[in-house]
Amino acid sequence: RAGAPAAADDGPPLRIPQVEVRLAGREVRVETELAPGLPADVRKRLASGLATTVTWEVRLMVLRDKWWDGLRDERSYSITATFRPETGDYAVERRLDGRLLETVVLPTRDEAERALLRVPGIPCFTLGPNVAGVPLVVRVRAIYGSSMALGLIPYRTMTDWRRSPDFRWTEPGETP
Repeated sequence: RAGAPAAADDGPPLRIPQVEVRLAGREVRVETELAPGLPADVRKRLASGLATTVTWEVRLMVLRDKWWDGLRDERSYSITATFRPETGDYAVERRLDGRLLETVVLPTRDEAERALLRVPGIPCFTLGPNVAGVPLVVRVRAIYGSSMALGLIPYRTMTDWRRSPDFRWTEPGETP
């Protein structure tokens, strides 16, 4: 885990098993999830009624063999689940770069937890002629907690970066 050292009772660290990329015309759709599940402190926060957020950092990179991959674009996808005591359900907001995509109401905490764990194939990037035929890869990490060390140093709890298989995009109508 990046950030602070893990506590002894945290269980296995969260990880991203795989990143799937689907091309739909010019759109790059990204799908992934966290495993093995939310840590106890995040589940406790959600159960307490506090707004609980998992933020996914998604980067489109140009793949390079002999140098670091080059950043082309990046997005921030956030999922926030909040218990609504008057109705006994959970409101789940999904945002891309701070803009609200949707709000759904889920009846149980288990469903709200599952929503926090997954990026459901959202369109993250729009490709143009400048990347046609260029090897590309998507990198993703999840930020699922924040705290203070020594009472004054903020840190974020996050996964390691996970990379998709590389892919190439061609302009519609062109042959690869």
